[in-house]
Amino acid sequence: MPQGPSFWFDTRIYLAVTAAFLLIIAYYNPYTAIIGAVMLYALYLYGRERYSARQKEVDSYLETVGRCVDTVATQAFEKLPLAVVVINAQGVIYWRNNLLTQWLTDPLEVGQSLLKVWANLPLDKIAGKDGQTKFETGQYHYEIIHRKVEESLTVLYISDVTGVETDRAASCRVQTVLAYIQIDNYDDVLTGLTESQRTTILGEVNRMLAEWITELDGHLKKYSEDTYIAVLNRCALERLMTGDKFEILDRIRGIQGGNKIPVTLSIGAATGENSVAELGQRAQAGLDLALSRGGDQAAVNISGKVQFFGGKAKAVEKNTRVKARIVAQAIRELIEQAGSIVVMGHTGEDFDSLGAALGVAKMVRHMGKQVHIVVSQPGVAVDKLSELLLDYEEYRDVFISPMQAAILVNAKTLVFVVDTHRPELVAAPDVLAGAERTVIIDHHRRAETIIGNTLLIYLEPSASSASELVTELLGYFDEKIELNRLEASALYAGIVVDTKNFAVQTGVRTFEAASYLRRAGADPTLVRHLFRIDFQTIRNQAAIIRNTEMPHDGVVIAVCPEAVKNAQVTAAQTADMLLSIEGVRVSFVIFNFEDGIGISARSHGDINVQVIMEKLGGGGHQSVAGTKVKDSSVDEVKAKLIEIVDSYIKESGTNESNTAARSEKTR
Repeated sequence: MPQGPSFWFDTRIYLAVTAAFLLIIAYYNPYTAIIGAVMLYALYLYGRERYSARQKEVDSYLETVGRCVDTVATQAFEKLPLAVVVINAQGVIYWRNNLLTQWLTDPLEVGQSLLKVWANLPLDKIAGKDGQTKFETGQYHYEIIHRKVEESLTVLYISDVTGVETDRAASCRVQTVLAYIQIDNYDDVLTGLTESQRTTILGEVNRMLAEWITELDGHLKKYSEDTYIAVLNRCALERLMTGDKFEILDRIRGIQGGNKIPVTLSIGAATGENSVAELGQRAQAGLDLALSRGGDQAAVNISGKVQFFGGKAKAVEKNTRVKARIVAQAIRELIEQAGSIVVMGHTGEDFDSLGAALGVAKMVRHMGKQVHIVVSQPGVAVDKLSELLLDYEEYRDVFISPMQAAILVNAKTLVFVVDTHRPELVAAPDVLAGAERTVIIDHHRRAETIIGNTLLIYLEPSASSASELVTELLGYFDEKIELNRLEASALYAGIVVDTKNFAVQTGVRTFEAASYLRRAGADPTLVRHLFRIDFQTIRNQAAIIRNTEMPHDGVVIAVCPEAVKNAQVTAAQTADMLLSIEGVRVSFVIFNFEDGIGISARSHGDINVQVIMEKLGGGGHQSVAGTKVKDSSVDEVKAKLIEIVDSYIKESGTNESNTAARSEKTR
């Protein structure tokens, strides 16, 4: 069937050619040409008539199809399983199909705001943008595909996904949770006990764990003397995380033997993985993480995100030094193989960081190799040590900037990181990024983030300081090594500063390390010189104390004025000073730094400031911790801190009450 004027145009060309041939024929035979012309004309009239008729048929067909398509399209658009809405930037409806009206109990007309019925609609993420989002209101879940159609209009394609989300939630609730449970101080608890006492303690632990898992409708299996494996579902895990916050840790801690050492557990739990093998790896990694943070806590890994619970008990000091001896020999071998060596601590170095760095530098120099210590920026500790180092020829150029260190780093460079294990806190992130061989020596509890691609990690949260760890390593590194007065004093100062003059986080090995340093020539007079502060610092501390308030009994929060120089050091010193006030259990000092707000936190140990600081992205020890928060104001950080402290104290109070109640029942 002809589809347009081109067919009739082509036909006329053929007729014109035929007419030309008739003219030629007329030259030889006029009569035949006349007959042919009549027939050609008749053919022309017939063709024109047929074309006109067919053109009318085509027009009628197209009109019918168009009318049907419009009708079908309109009906299909109205009966789509999607609610289609056109809104402006304020959420006012310009057009909507009928399905939206059917979904809503209250009628919503053109000109009204969609926020009238969906107040929690994330309009700021939708209006004038292309994308996809989900939101829920009441018991319903919706998925929205939004497209910008004009400068001020957006079309929303809304799907009701309540059924899918309900099924997904039901499926999530029955997801398998695998947990490894370990008595993390097994040997210490049973030391010095009779066989009867040991059996009683382990029997009590087994009973409590069995009752706990039974309450959660789970399964528990003991597969070694101090380790258990538990299987439960996601619903039970949610109860643990939002309800009693792993109260089993407090219940087990109430068990004590004849040596009065409480039993503590570490738990690694995982869910949300694609295979049982991955689930087991995540759970084991969680247990290792809990143990490396000092034990007495649970590390829960949900689809790759880790949350921590517990951590109230102090890390137990290990009596064995086997690990220190092995680590010292491993470090010796690594130094021998290294081409160049760089040592650095955390940004804003303190005496512990610098003392540990000088101790490591001593090991390197004893091996006859050159070493540099990277310092992030000038500070009180750096300036005072630099002044003393001028008297020692071998140390005059030991301190270098991060920029200088970045030039020195190559594939054969061995980088020591002391007094931190978090990549975001190191003095020179660029140096760390370029290093292929790294050793970590740290005493802080393991954080979720840790420096990767390390050859050796020596992480001992039971130690008082990084300087204590390095001092022990020096003793096993080489019997012939001899510290000079400055090296011994720097390490001694590191121990003093982190133990608050041997008042907190101090064990037998701490005093033994201090004794070793005193015998090596550590000078208390020199250490006191390093800790001396000027009159302006005293005035700054007084200004901070004036800005102190007590939101809870035993909890003080102070704010450092913006004009204070060396605010981080002054804040830390003031936090220590506030703990000396009668009745104060924990202190926080908030201060400004270059691109955010910092907090120095101190505690006598009964309140775990590490857990509190981790909520703000920081970390540290149970009694000494801190954090730095970017893109926030002092008031915002202070309000968030008070909220976290409120929650911690409320939770701790509940757990203590429960523990007391259980103690009464068991008497």
